Amino acid sequence: MILIPAYLPPISYFKNLITQNELSFCVNTNYQKQTYRNRCVIYGANGRQSLTIPIARNVIKKKDKIVPIYNEIAWQKNHWKSIESAYKSSPFFEYYQDELKPFYMEKHKLLFDYNVKLIIQICSILDLSIKIKEVNHIEDFKEINRLLNPKKDLTKFIFYNQVFQNKKGFQSDLSIIDLLFNLGPESSDYIKSL
Repeated sequence: MILIPAYLPPISYFKNLITQNELSFCVNTNYQKQTYRNRCVIYGANGRQSLTIPIARNVIKKKDKIVPIYNEIAWQKNHWKSIESAYKSSPFFEYYQDELKPFYMEKHKLLFDYNVKLIIQICSILDLSIKIKEVNHIEDFKEINRLLNPKKDLTKFIFYNQVFQNKKGFQSDLSIIDLLFNLGPESSDYIKSL
């Protein structure tokens, strides 16, 4: 399967790769704004909350592989505080926080590399043994664009307990960390059941 790395991708992204033995990330695509490349959606006290990695200016028509992260603001600190606030009372936050927090402590230069490392870590947490490689082209962008589009119609997934469901109800297809922090080791089985 060929994909473009996304930031803490939604569950639907992992649904497409959970049964794969090999995952290829395309390095020769152009960066597109307002996609999951640099944003994710978590479930905070006020409902769905987007977290966006700031990108350096003038990235129009730059290849995904070389898009720089704008590290002049404390986005990592802010993202971790939001994640902690949203999930600290979830059943598995303490169990996984040490595996994810380092991604919010060390600065990374390139969005592509940051996302790939984060996806590799999440695959490890999910106990997925997927070989990851890079390729230079994609023949069909339709499915990839659908997976990376945060404005697509939400896929209605099977209910699982979420921290703020009593306030705003069940929220479908959030970032994979929502599933991890709420279902823990059962996350892989949940994704396979979709």
